[in-house]
Amino acid sequence: MRFGAVSARIYGLLHRRSPGNRIVVDLAELKSDDYALEVGCGPGTALALAAERIGADRVAAVDPSPTFVSMVRNRIPGADVRVAGAEDLPFDDDSFTVIWAIASMHHWTDRDAGLATLTAKLAPGGRLLLAERLLDVPGHGITTEQLGEVTAKLADLGHTDIRTVERRSKRRTIMIIRSHRP
Repeated sequence: MRFGAVSARIYGLLHRRSPGNRIVVDLAELKSDDYALEVGCGPGTALALAAERIGADRVAAVDPSPTFVSMVRNRIPGADVRVAGAEDLPFDDDSFTVIWAIASMHHWTDRDAGLATLTAKLAPGGRLLLAERLLDVPGHGITTEQLGEVTAKLADLGHTDIRTVERRSKRRTIMIIRSHRP
């Protein structure tokens, strides 16, 4: 789904304080020397939380929606926020110690290419977190079968300590895949 100017603003108002974002930022265990990237930042809720913890100059984000990018640049001055998708991240390899995607992976055009790109941008020893709503059938979230496919792909890409964490947020189950790049 592509967010236009009106739909992005409505989505931003409805999801400005989504509790799932805090769950992921907490699991990221940010440290003062981290450089964090959010892929598919939407209205920037998780990025704002990260900026509060480690500073706006240590966070970056991408979203394919120019409207979201503009909103987040205004919300978090000093953050490096760019228009891009997961498959074509405009950053140098090994740039980030933490990368996360919250409820955006199901929008990626090519999930395997996106995972490979995120792996390339992650510094050795870096942490990757992928959060999606658990579904029974494919859609705007992730199924148990898709969880298995993603964790297998991460293993193929060399990730270690791959684990799936389940959290409840309101009436939804959020699945977070967490891994490390050796």
